[in-house]
Amino acid sequence: MTDDLLELLGTLTVAELKSVAEKHGIDVSSCRGKKSYVKVLAGAKLTQRKVKNALDASNKRKDEADREMKEIETDLKVISEKKSETKDVPEDENIGIERSIDKALHLRPLFFEIDSTTEQAWNKMILGDFAEALTLNRNSRSQVIDRLSTFHLYSTALSIRASETILNQMTLTDTKVSSKLKTALAETKKAFMNGPPKRRETTLEELENLTTKAFEAFIDKSQEAENDLRKMLEEYSSFGVHVKGSFELLEIATQAKSYSDIGQYAKLMEQARAQADRAEETRMKEIDSAFENTGAAIKAAKESGAETAEGQARFTNAKKAFKNNEFAKAMEMLASVEQVVDSVHHQRAQQTREAKEIAQITSSLQESEPDLEEAAMYGMDVRDGLLFVRTTKDALQQRDVVTAAKFSRKVRKLTKSMEKDLEKLREKHSAEMKSKTDSVAELEQKGGQRNQSVQTQTSGSASKRDSAPARTKKTNKWRSIIKK
Repeated sequence: MTDDLLELLGTLTVAELKSVAEKHGIDVSSCRGKKSYVKVLAGAKLTQRKVKNALDASNKRKDEADREMKEIETDLKVISEKKSETKDVPEDENIGIERSIDKALHLRPLFFEIDSTTEQAWNKMILGDFAEALTLNRNSRSQVIDRLSTFHLYSTALSIRASETILNQMTLTDTKVSSKLKTALAETKKAFMNGPPKRRETTLEELENLTTKAFEAFIDKSQEAENDLRKMLEEYSSFGVHVKGSFELLEIATQAKSYSDIGQYAKLMEQARAQADRAEETRMKEIDSAFENTGAAIKAAKESGAETAEGQARFTNAKKAFKNNEFAKAMEMLASVEQVVDSVHHQRAQQTREAKEIAQITSSLQESEPDLEEAAMYGMDVRDGLLFVRTTKDALQQRDVVTAAKFSRKVRKLTKSMEKDLEKLREKHSAEMKSKTDSVAELEQKGGQRNQSVQTQTSGSASKRDSAPARTKKTNKWRSIIKK
């Protein structure tokens, strides 16, 4: 029975597993993946019948929700097709209305005193003091009448402010806001300031209904957007894209929506999708590079005389899977291609042409390693290239020609990619050295002029013999400084 239950739970989606847990009051807040949901539900000792009943109830609720959503969308469609008779409230008039709304929101009425007076009147009735009960009840009713208008004013201001905030936040998303809703808001604001009580109540009720329906439509569409994004992130994750950060942003966005912070929700959703797209682009470049390296490995193995028909066939199938957007399958097949090609290449390398390949690899290192060292001297980040060189040398020492050839190709590729940058650094260094050399020459020239002046003032052949070593010593000193 347990095996049958596990099999049934294994066929359900995470959403269905959540609905089963919710139906039977099972805490799944700590669950993060499908396996953890299945484990918790299986440990709750549910029967297959209970699981199926919970699914049936969930499907029924979903059908009802879909039907209500269609009705809301129909209403919104009818509303959006109607022409707006009233434009937005003019800015100067709206400023005055907003101030009045702020004042009304500070007039929050309290009914504690009225409740207390009503309770006293009832107690007097029980005790038979009908006259006092009548007096207290009349006072209570008078207080209600006085505060009723204040409450109505406060309630209207609150609904206007809430509706306007929702409308403004929805404009930050891709949700299309009905012109009828904007018109209803303008009419309600005008009625709040100058309209009769009946007009004020009618416009307010229409505004509340339209805002509620628009918000429900937004919530439904946002749920679809979240499901689509979650599905996309799971698909990205299946072929190695780092989407942990996007998942975290999505969860925070969901929390923001639960607090009705629509603006923050829209911002976080956009950030989550953009971050996932950047990660996917990076992963695609890595996959392209993997295809390129594997293709080069097949070519190298074939040139060495190895049999590469099987590897080539798998490589072709991996390309087809990649073009069909079956990325996870393509990466698995690509890994198997590399294993097959490396195997046949290794066998062939051991059998024939090993010395020739080693000579080619060694020659390639002799050409590339000096460039990498020179680039490092200029401050370029070539740690990966030097690591590849060291790995190639280690592989050669161990007679692992396949690994040496693979990393030698990486060294050549990296060296080729930095040729332009290295040439620019060479030119810059040459220019700096020329500038230093010119400075030394100028200093030597000035030194020679001073020595000539001294020689003119000094007589005798001894002074002439002594001046030459002095100039030579000074020149060597400057040259050693420049060399350093």
